[in-house]
Amino acid sequence: MKKIILLFTVVLIISCSIKYVPVKTASVIIAEDIAIVENPEFTFAIENRYWIKEPDNLSDYFTTFFVTIKNKTSQKLELDPSDISLLDQLGNQFDVVSIDYLENMLLPDDFELNIKKRIDNTNPDYVEEWRDAKQNLITYSLHFGAILPGARKSGYIFYPKLNAKNFECRIIFKDNVIQFVRSDKKTA
Repeated sequence: MKKIILLFTVVLIISCSIKYVPVKTASVIIAEDIAIVENPEFTFAIENRYWIKEPDNLSDYFTTFFVTIKNKTSQKLELDPSDISLLDQLGNQFDVVSIDYLENMLLPDDFELNIKKRIDNTNPDYVEEWRDAKQNLITYSLHFGAILPGARKSGYIFYPKLNAKNFECRIIFKDNVIQFVRSDKKTA
């Protein structure tokens, strides 16, 4: 029953949240709200996707995107956090928030030391949820560094939460600009 209530709550929150959808341009292909940029060196796909795993409150603090990058060359493709920038409608630049920062903000180091003090016999799943949250951040976040020839990397990237009044944003990846607009403001 607890899981059904949690799932219903997540769906309700997501339905009320702001979602950005990509805008088709000459250099951007759109497939099911996913923006795709292809060139001889790489394929870059990005979607404004909500984080629905533990820690389940990440979308309260961050604007999240799911990214897939495929290296189409015979050389390693270096991927740095500064390669993927977000600009809001006023041109303010936001950089990718590191996984270390996320862990320190939402799952501080002293949490593990103090967890036994916070748990009583009525909530034995608390430790397991905390471990799941930490593991999810490691497993499902995009890891920067070299992408081997022919390989791909996928995962979530996190930016500071865009202002609720923000109408549009742009993702810039290696000089490729992808325009996004709020889904509730999109015109045909």
